[in-house]
Amino acid sequence: MEDLYFDCHIHSNHSHDSLMRPGRILKQAKKAGLTGVAITDHDTIRGSLEARKLEKEIGVTVIPGAEILTGSGDIIGLLVNEEIRSRRWDEVIDEIREQGGVSVLPHPYRSHPNVLELAKAVDLIEVWNARSTVEQNERAVQLARRLRKPGMYGSDAHTYAEIGNVSALVDPGTWEVRKVVRAEYSSRSAVIRSHVTHHLRRGEFLQLLQSGWRYLWKNID
Repeated sequence: MEDLYFDCHIHSNHSHDSLMRPGRILKQAKKAGLTGVAITDHDTIRGSLEARKLEKEIGVTVIPGAEILTGSGDIIGLLVNEEIRSRRWDEVIDEIREQGGVSVLPHPYRSHPNVLELAKAVDLIEVWNARSTVEQNERAVQLARRLRKPGMYGSDAHTYAEIGNVSALVDPGTWEVRKVVRAEYSSRSAVIRSHVTHHLRRGEFLQLLQSGWRYLWKNID
């Protein structure tokens, strides 16, 4: 079987903070040397299902997924083919498994108030996220080791330039990372762009003026 080098955490224009088209995501992934991607849009699988229609044409495997916001933070479902309806974290994990999917705790130390409880319940822990800090990723690695949980790597790409920041050899049976070829952090400007996109797509112009542009001009390279 061909080795599968994946970026397992990407957002398309079906997320509120990305403008990337699914087809172009696959073309960029191929250019970056990836054999596959997991498209994990916020609260929907629509982006990954759209991309799957193009995977044979472009030659990049697509793992359908979604990143569901719960009251306890985000949970990713991989290999899911139906929308996740629940928003309670434990019910989200149940729904993912009922579909034969794999549950993942993404970026554990960003916006998860009860990290340990969630980490014990999921199948995988995202031990490296290109948008997290070095410290946050190091803590995620320690958490996975302590709980003996397989790890997952993802770029958390919201812009085309971020796709392929991660290239990890994965076991398609367990989605455990076997080898990391590339693991780079997202640029500050890429993160800022999706921050601004978030406000624009939600029509939050006041919030954009109050925080987005101020943040942009203060931090952009």
